[in-house]
Amino acid sequence: MSCRLPSTVIPRAYRLNYTTISLTAPFKFDGVIQIDVEVADAGINAAEGNPNSLTLHCLDLAVTKAKCAGQDATSLTMSIDAETVTITFPKKIPSGSHTLTVHFTGTLNDQMRGLYRSSYTNLKGEEKVMACTQFEATDARRAFPCWDEPSFKATFQLICTIPLIDGSNMVAISNTPVLETQEFIKDGERFKTYTFGETPKMSTYLAALVVGEFDVVSMYSEKTKIQTSVYTMPGKGKQGKFCLETASKALDFLEETYGIKYPLPKSDLLAIPDFASGAMENWGCVTYREAKILTDVGTSLTMKKGIARTVCHELAHQWFGNLTTMEWWNALFLNEGFARFMEFISVNHLFPEWNIWNEFVQSVYTLALGLDAMKTSHPIECTVNHPDEINSIFDAISYAKGASLLRMVSNYLGDDVFIGGIQAYLTKFSYDNAKSGDLWSALGEFSGKDVPGMMVPWTSQTGFPVIHISDDGSTSTERFLASGEKGEGSWPCPIVFQDGEKIILDDCNKSAVENKIKTLLTDSFFKINAGQYGFFRVNYSVKQWEKLADVMVPGKLSTIDRLGLISDCFALGKAGYIPVTVPLNLVKSFGDIAELDEYVIWQELSEQMRGLASLYKDEPFFPKFQKLMAGMFSKQAELLGWEKKEGENENLGSMRAAVFAALGAVDDAGTAQTAQKLFNEYAAGGDAVQADLRQIVYKLALKQDEEGVMRVLMDLYRRTDFPEEQRNLMLTLGQVQNAGLHAEVREWALWSGEVRIQDITYPLSTLGSSNQANSDSAWKYFQNNYDKLLSRFNNMWPAVAAMMSRGGSGGQQKVDEINAFFKVKPVGSAKRRVEQGCEALLLRFGRLERDRKVLEKYFL
Repeated sequence: MSCRLPSTVIPRAYRLNYTTISLTAPFKFDGVIQIDVEVADAGINAAEGNPNSLTLHCLDLAVTKAKCAGQDATSLTMSIDAETVTITFPKKIPSGSHTLTVHFTGTLNDQMRGLYRSSYTNLKGEEKVMACTQFEATDARRAFPCWDEPSFKATFQLICTIPLIDGSNMVAISNTPVLETQEFIKDGERFKTYTFGETPKMSTYLAALVVGEFDVVSMYSEKTKIQTSVYTMPGKGKQGKFCLETASKALDFLEETYGIKYPLPKSDLLAIPDFASGAMENWGCVTYREAKILTDVGTSLTMKKGIARTVCHELAHQWFGNLTTMEWWNALFLNEGFARFMEFISVNHLFPEWNIWNEFVQSVYTLALGLDAMKTSHPIECTVNHPDEINSIFDAISYAKGASLLRMVSNYLGDDVFIGGIQAYLTKFSYDNAKSGDLWSALGEFSGKDVPGMMVPWTSQTGFPVIHISDDGSTSTERFLASGEKGEGSWPCPIVFQDGEKIILDDCNKSAVENKIKTLLTDSFFKINAGQYGFFRVNYSVKQWEKLADVMVPGKLSTIDRLGLISDCFALGKAGYIPVTVPLNLVKSFGDIAELDEYVIWQELSEQMRGLASLYKDEPFFPKFQKLMAGMFSKQAELLGWEKKEGENENLGSMRAAVFAALGAVDDAGTAQTAQKLFNEYAAGGDAVQADLRQIVYKLALKQDEEGVMRVLMDLYRRTDFPEEQRNLMLTLGQVQNAGLHAEVREWALWSGEVRIQDITYPLSTLGSSNQANSDSAWKYFQNNYDKLLSRFNNMWPAVAAMMSRGGSGGQQKVDEINAFFKVKPVGSAKRRVEQGCEALLLRFGRLERDRKVLEKYFL
């Protein structure tokens, strides 16, 4: 069902006045909104067949009265399915400019969407409530009646009245600075009214309001003349300083890069205790999970990188997404793919020592390839109309594949040319909406190249190609599928060779590419897709893979090219395009390698081998696989050691975690003993485990003493309020193997109230897959408690449904059971995630059946 509105009425300006926002039960708010509208000659809502009616979005609100053009509404009809209110007047509203006034009331919900409530503990140890908004994608309609679509841009002016509770320092913050405040007393209670400045023309999902107590740290930029402020819960201001410095410098860089002045007079970043997504780019008032904004002396480098990336991502949106906005959600990648790409450009500028582009390939590019290899993937641009459909595409295709394609086209055009085209695009569509074709056209016009011709096939089709290269240099392409089946599709592939030459592999240039490859056949080895810029996989002949195995040692290839070979080879082996033994042979030499500069190489190798270990752990040949895998990582572990060395490269903490996680996955005795010793010392009051190693130490300690360690971990969780540590503990607790303890942790995570709703994905991600029996138990529990789970975790439903239905035993039988259940119970916004989980389950089951005999022979 479509929830879109006709364009016969256009909003121009909103004046929104929250006359009451109650932060105590029953948490009611009251509001009046005045909307300046333009009515077309065709009538109000001619598409609905009643020229006297006007329909706008509205959900979970009670509309009490409305007025337009001197007429009071005669009826107010709510549609829950369409998420609208239809207001009917005695007579047709004349064409032209009018003001619609609507009175409404609502409740601060606890589902982290619309205008909702969040709880926190103040400096006195008291539980307090704050109010916050989260509107993307379609939840502004839960806070006020509106035309809640990106193309209905308008200005906003907000007024709100908040209670001044004794002893608190309650404030209100919105997109724009405060123009004036007024305090008054009513019925013996003190209140304060805030009037904010008018915003630029923008989409509804970017409006914001936060009411609460905060510490604040600020920094003024002489370059942009903008003050950046970070707001945290009371007592946590110092933890916002890294974020503040990063944000201010990023704003300087982005304003220069885009060539357009930052459009608002301030830049605020707010840490919110309860927040469903990582962050939200509200214009001038960006909101974050606390975990995405706060650091302390014990913060791991991995977390600091994540915070810097998130900060830069949201600030990149202030132009690309806020100033220029996609016309409709089908082009979500214009917002999210670009922001993901720009976050890496920004972080690389601010922290060049991090070599962040290596991590892009390892964590973003490969993530996108993995999801897009599935039959249940979707095109970057796909038809979406209902909010459930819109929410389902906030995934790795829109974000990671979108970013990877932009990196591909930027490399093809040249980075400076690409940025020049972006500047032209943003200038042309400032304060307006655009389609993907507008971006490709702008880049094409600026570069003089046929960018639309190259990029439209990439955004309109699902998937990506694999390029097969034969021993004679001939090539063939097909869609890469994780199942190894024959796939359909055709994509122009810009190939970068090791010498820097670029040729697009398509029907016109196929012979040119093959002739180039033939010149390389006499070399000791060759690799195409240098730098992993092309969004495709490359499959060499068995003979060429053997040659490439000889050059996996440091110094022969760049970090990214070594990483790309590991990623491609393992993906091809898992899918069955090549024997699974080929990737094992490719990386066997790592047992003789000890290096301290290539964290992402070892991270990729660790992830790939741990995935195989999880699949093979119950097989007769697993002891020999354990020996092979332990041999790959033992020398590196000996070089690194468990303790951080003075003056060492800060990336080594992440490398340690990857190496010891791999050894732990194959039950290496020395690794387990050291982890247990570190944990026991910490539990007895000793020094905390190094931040990068905590999760692996906790996990290995849990494996050796489940109940005892579980109790300690729960106690640690209750005593810390630091988000990174809470995440480590939740992820570990979900890995208990004992059925009784598994059930206890599950009940605690879901119903105790100690785990915030936003964080439920951490324990569920491991509870749903700790072992086959526990996975089956989680699925059975989900079926028996469906209604209760849906009610509590409504806004986290895709993750909850997917994580509790994945894994376990049974293959096709399990998938049939899942599909049968969701024919009776609505799957809702979890549809795509559940389908992908079912496909992943079948792929895992099929791979094991296919490869078992090959591996038994390999390990003889």
